[in-house]
Amino acid sequence: MSTFKGSSVAIGIFDGVHLGHRRILGRMLAEAARHGLWPTVVTFDPHPAQVLHPPSRPPVLMSLAHRLRLFAALGVKKTVVIRFTKKFSQVPRERFLEDFLIKKLRMRSLTIGHDFCFGYKGRGTARYLRARGRELGFRLSQVSAVRQRGRIISSTSIRRLILRGQLEAAGRMLGRPVSIYGDVVRGKGRGRRLGFPTTNLNPHHETIPPSGVYAIKGGGVVHIGPRPTFGEKDPSIEAHFPGFKGSLYGREVELEFVRRLRGIRKFRNKKQLIEAIQNDIITSSQIEEGE
Repeated sequence: MSTFKGSSVAIGIFDGVHLGHRRILGRMLAEAARHGLWPTVVTFDPHPAQVLHPPSRPPVLMSLAHRLRLFAALGVKKTVVIRFTKKFSQVPRERFLEDFLIKKLRMRSLTIGHDFCFGYKGRGTARYLRARGRELGFRLSQVSAVRQRGRIISSTSIRRLILRGQLEAAGRMLGRPVSIYGDVVRGKGRGRRLGFPTTNLNPHHETIPPSGVYAIKGGGVVHIGPRPTFGEKDPSIEAHFPGFKGSLYGREVELEFVRRLRGIRKFRNKKQLIEAIQNDIITSSQIEEGE
């Protein structure tokens, strides 16, 4: 854009960036293209529930870094991350709208979800925004809820499905395969010694499927959970990509789940473990070739 005409803004947590969120973001992007505005997302970190209701806070579906990655893939040019604190939760609706959205972002279009509210005690409603939009010169677009099989798609529903291991159903609500994203960290090198070098992932508190061995996109496999064969109870996430000989240490990686292959087992010896891993790799490759 040669001259800045203002921002087309979407506001929300967008935890999971599921189909409902994508409808909001898609409308915001369309408004930006139609009126020559800068496509912008305003989001918050940590999740407000973690600050306002810490005892009952749910695990997030995905980390901030994961959300930012998906925003960029959708075409969002700018994301403003506001640190959510108890102090911020007391900011009046007028101040957030006028000082931040209008003056700082020069918002000319705002897209919100069906249940959106903002400001102290949630007093910034859609009705309030419509009235102020005429005064302050911005368009408001409120997107209806997206339903699947009669149920509103929500981060809570998707989180529940993932924790139960129902990844296919969760993927339908997400509009893409369930995935986890995190930093590659150093492991103990045991996989390499067995002939299957692994990528060890720190997922930054994202919602993780139940323990087991899964096929992942690219024909690889990932082990989630303890390693009973070696007497280790602490869970880990270790992925193996057949044919890959490089190092991903220190980089960020996204693993897309395809199918659960089996549960965690304690093998009597290394030979049995190696045979099981070889079978997992063959199965994952066959699944990949069949898709």
